[in-house]
Amino acid sequence: MHSIRSRLNLIFLAIVTLFLAISGVISYWQTQQELENNMRHSAIALQKRLQTVLPGILWNFDSTQLGLVVEAEMQSADLSMLLVYNNEEQVDGRINVRGNMATVNGSTPTANAQTFPIYYPANEKSKPMGKVYYVFSRDKISARLNQMVISKIIEVVLLDLLLFMALSHSLLLVVIRPLDQLRESLIHASDAKDFDLNNINLPQHRKGEFADVAAAVHSITRRLCDDLESRKAAELAMRLTRDLTESAFKQLNETKNNLVQAEKMASLGGLVAGVAHEVNTPVGVILTSASVLSEETILFKNNLDAGAIKKSEVMRYSEMAIESSRLILANAERAAQLIQSFKQVAVDQTSEARRNFELGEYIDEVIMSLKPTLKRTFVTIETNCPEKIDLDGYPGAISQIITNFLTNALAHAFAEGQEGLISLSAIRTDNNVNLRFQDNGAGISPEHLKKIFDPFFTTKRGSGGSGLGLNVVYNLVTQTLGGSLIVNSELGKGTCFIACFPLIAPQAKESKSS
Repeated sequence: MHSIRSRLNLIFLAIVTLFLAISGVISYWQTQQELENNMRHSAIALQKRLQTVLPGILWNFDSTQLGLVVEAEMQSADLSMLLVYNNEEQVDGRINVRGNMATVNGSTPTANAQTFPIYYPANEKSKPMGKVYYVFSRDKISARLNQMVISKIIEVVLLDLLLFMALSHSLLLVVIRPLDQLRESLIHASDAKDFDLNNINLPQHRKGEFADVAAAVHSITRRLCDDLESRKAAELAMRLTRDLTESAFKQLNETKNNLVQAEKMASLGGLVAGVAHEVNTPVGVILTSASVLSEETILFKNNLDAGAIKKSEVMRYSEMAIESSRLILANAERAAQLIQSFKQVAVDQTSEARRNFELGEYIDEVIMSLKPTLKRTFVTIETNCPEKIDLDGYPGAISQIITNFLTNALAHAFAEGQEGLISLSAIRTDNNVNLRFQDNGAGISPEHLKKIFDPFFTTKRGSGGSGLGLNVVYNLVTQTLGGSLIVNSELGKGTCFIACFPLIAPQAKESKSS
């Protein structure tokens, strides 16, 4: 068993060493970049400070103040040389050699020296009045990187040693020793007297650690022929499990139907809340306008009774009455339209009544009832029904289809606060209608495209999605309306649903059976 332990140790050590080496290289690169960035930031800060302070000093030829500024900047351990020129003449300079600062005059900047100009005060577009040469020492960066390399090497060596010792002992206790015991037990079982050893084919040559174990397992598997009774019991259990599964499947279908009805009622509840909120605005305007009209009328009558009425007051009252009446009539008409649209759509959604209706007008009614929902978004909806299309069918199904398409697009196609466009169009082709619902939203990924009509499939399980919206649409189009439904989508370019169904819907199953 020693070869297994040795190979495993070598494999683990190689993997750990490789990962540690990669980690060390990444840390080395990150540290180097961090130090380089710090040096660049120091150079930018030095340039900003000197470009702010030196123009006034050079302008006034204040050599004492210049020396103090240069000496203060040279206190930085990273700065090894700083030379200040007024025009082309060096006026001050310092050099730092191993921590010892010295003044230099007439020194020539080194090849690696950086420079920046000094402009006259408040006139950076003029010719520079001087310039500054500086050199940052890289000794600190090199020392830190070397120290880091040495630390990583020591860390890798120590971890390899500890891992080798731990793996050797762990493999001995966890793998090697139990494997020896298992092999001996299996060999003992295969050599028992109650077996027919002539029918057991053992390998003649043992070349690996697992050869004896394989031989013992091979001989023991021959005894599995006596387990036929247990197989019969397992088959009986499988039949019982199948019956339980069928029962659970029936319950699941019942639960799905209940959830579908709950989904319809939930959309109707949202419609009620939205319309109530929308109707509240024109009703409030009507109440306010009527209150103002009443107060002004009482005041006008009092003035009229007192005989102190003026022409200007009569004109003001007339204008106010006209404006209040206009507001009351306009908002009353708006409230009446909302209530009428909601009443028709609500009745259709809560019943499965069949009637004749014009598709374009009905689409407008459904969209009007959904405007409170759209009002809270930045999505624009466009409808296009160029010709009159008379249908004999179930308007409740049409309303549910449009509502589910719209709520599904708002929940999945557009992020919160995102602007978007949804277009809804209907075209008659012979005896059929093509109802097209298209958005320019996020689109559907290819792996989800084949599952969107499956019940309970949703990508927003934790955000309120039930996975029944598009499944309800599919059932309404294919069963209630007797049509077909296709979808085309591409990530980033939107989604398009096309429902094709006949002008005359098929009879419901209850009607056929009766």
